[in-house]
Amino acid sequence: MTPAAFSTGRVQVNKTIAELRQLGKQARAKVPYEVLGTYQPVKRNSNHMMDKIRKLLIPELLPERTQRMGASAFSFFRGTAELMEADLNQQPSSTISTFICGDAHIGNFGFYASAERRLLFDLNDFDEAGINPWEWDLKRLLVSVLLAGQANGFKEKKLRQLLPKVAESYRKSIKQMFEQTTLSRFYPLNEVSKLVTASALDEDSSNLLTAIVNRANKRDSEQVVRKFTTLDVRGNLCFRENAPRTTHVDDDFTSNVDAYFAAYRQTVRPDVNLLLSQYHITDVVRHSVGVGSFGSRCYLILLTSIDGSHLVLQVKEALPTRRQGSQLATDVTVALEQTEGQRIVDCQKILQSSSDPFLGYFAGRKQSFYVRQFRDMKESIDLTQLDWDQFKTYAQTCAWTLAIAHCQSPTAAMIRGYIGSNKEFDVAIASFAWAYAEQVQKDYAAFVAYRLA
Repeated sequence: MTPAAFSTGRVQVNKTIAELRQLGKQARAKVPYEVLGTYQPVKRNSNHMMDKIRKLLIPELLPERTQRMGASAFSFFRGTAELMEADLNQQPSSTISTFICGDAHIGNFGFYASAERRLLFDLNDFDEAGINPWEWDLKRLLVSVLLAGQANGFKEKKLRQLLPKVAESYRKSIKQMFEQTTLSRFYPLNEVSKLVTASALDEDSSNLLTAIVNRANKRDSEQVVRKFTTLDVRGNLCFRENAPRTTHVDDDFTSNVDAYFAAYRQTVRPDVNLLLSQYHITDVVRHSVGVGSFGSRCYLILLTSIDGSHLVLQVKEALPTRRQGSQLATDVTVALEQTEGQRIVDCQKILQSSSDPFLGYFAGRKQSFYVRQFRDMKESIDLTQLDWDQFKTYAQTCAWTLAIAHCQSPTAAMIRGYIGSNKEFDVAIASFAWAYAEQVQKDYAAFVAYRLA
């Protein structure tokens, strides 16, 4: 669903904040906290659903994808957004829809540069983004916090105390956002420097963040060139082979890259399009990353400017959302995919406080794609390296940031009305996370028995 479609839906966005909050309270009366926080098991074959997703991916990359997902229940959870989204679709709902990330697990937040070269912290993956009940994002975040915490060996007692705190952080962030004007909510700009001040981090966490900032400041296209490229036998710069993760291929995208690059340029801002006119394509390579998207068609384009400097763009296949993909009875075609790249780019621009100016999209002959800059001041947290205090702070910061993203939608005031200022909400959402984590463990055990036996 596009942003335009949202404004013509059932919610009349010309209502006042007070009226919208009242609608949220009415929704709570129909679906109380304890109902929203109850997980009702769904009958489905998890391996069958995952097999449908596998059919959309590159066969030669499936073995490594399987190994990555098999590393832990948390890794499995990261790679199976289709399962939770399908399950959530069968649960009681607040009925309050908003723009959501769709895969807001704790590993899908990170650091990146704004167009003004300021370091920001925000959501950073939008492949599953769309318009759905807001609590889907929060529930997925809390389940991921629990699974990641278990993978790190943190004690159950600490995790039981943490999960309501994470929900509380989301709730308080929603409240703070509605102490501001509409324009102020539109310009949050999640700068890391402000984050440090607002979070009152302890010295250990502050030092961790400082180290991340220092690493991010060193990551640009020239650093990528030094790390990922070499000279071929003719002395030309090219991407270094590291098959099967990074390899030169001959397919529709690489054969038509000039035409597709021209189509992509028409979807970016005029100033960015003009900037890109000063670059030419030097090399293209298929480069697979992550867990959930590993196996889809992803590429890197090496661009060289008229002054000899470089820019590296990442091109990712824009598949339908996982839930839709896991239910498809026919092959995915470009006719089905043709608006998926626009969906992802539009949602990213809505949900992030500031987005990559190189964001764009295009449709190929067989697939649809979206484009962004590769590793430009981008950095993420290695969750396995966090001690308890750092992990706790990070989880609550992610929840705070998620609420800011949700407040970009006109129905956000309804969320404010629904959650109120009640700690019972925090406990209910935490209760759901514990129940659903057991479902993930069952699905993970079935996956290991089916794929890794």
